Parts: sequence; structure tokens; C-alpha cells
Amino acid sequence: MADQIMEGNSLCQIGIVVKSVDETIRYFKEVFGFGPFEVKYVDYSDATYYGEKAGYRGKRGFFHLGPIEIELVELVDGKTIHEDFLKQHGEGLHHIGFEVKSLPEARKNAAKAGFKVTQGYSREDGSGFAYLDSDKIGGVIMELIQPQKK
Repeated sequence: MADQIMEGNSLCQIGIVVKSVDETIRYFKEVFGFGPFEVKYVDYSDATYYGEKAGYRGKRGFFHLGPIEIELVELVDGKTIHEDFLKQHGEGLHHIGFEVKSLPEARKNAAKAGFKVTQGYSREDGSGFAYLDSDKIGGVIMELIQPQKK
């Protein structure tokens, strides 16, 4: 479909908002045996929050459950939808991410379908991410992800 936002079989990530990436990793390792983990610090100084520039910094923990990447999301500073979620719901499942071929095209199709981007970031090469306000029905935030070319 020309106006398709994402393909259902492009599910690549589940995002979980946590208070502490380190504590959550320790728990997941000890209790469930998950891992290995990769920890990254992110700095998205040009990220948007409801259409306005509102950069943020965060800490992320990544691991795989089968083919799906699990992203643990901790806010360091700034204004994000992750902070909003943590204040409203506490820690928990925040979003599911889908890899898209063209983030600008997927964003355009999402807007046509009536979705707003609540948080987003785009790099010069077009890669980046966009969270949609798709949680109004079904309670699930969808994230569009165009990875950087390696």
C-alpha cells in the first residue's frame, strides 16, 4: 500500500521505560538470565517533543529476546514522552518499534492517517525515529525507526 505507515512484519523493538537501566539489567540477568546487554548513552539535542525542539539525554540498555531488540529507556535530563509515561504509569512497557525504509515517508503517511508525532529525531541522512500518538485505542505507542546506514 502506498500510504502504509509500516509493515507488520517489520517489528524490531519493544521499549520499556525504567527508573534505572543498571538496576533493571541486574534484575533481568539474575532472575531471568537475559543478556548480553549493551548500554549506551544518547544525546538528542535536536529532538522534538510535541513538535517543539526539546533535546534530551538518556541512558539505554539493549538486549535481544529472539529476533526482537528490547530497549530499556532511562531519562537523564530533558523533556520526553518517556518521562511523561513514568510519571503517569510508573515503569513498564512503553512502545513497540517498527523498522521503516523511509522515515520521512512513514511520518507523512502517519500524518495522513491522523497521527501526530509526540517525540522524534532525524539525522541528516534521513534516519532517526518518531513516536506516534497511537495509544488512544489499544494503549500502544508505535515507534517508527529508520536505522543509520552502517
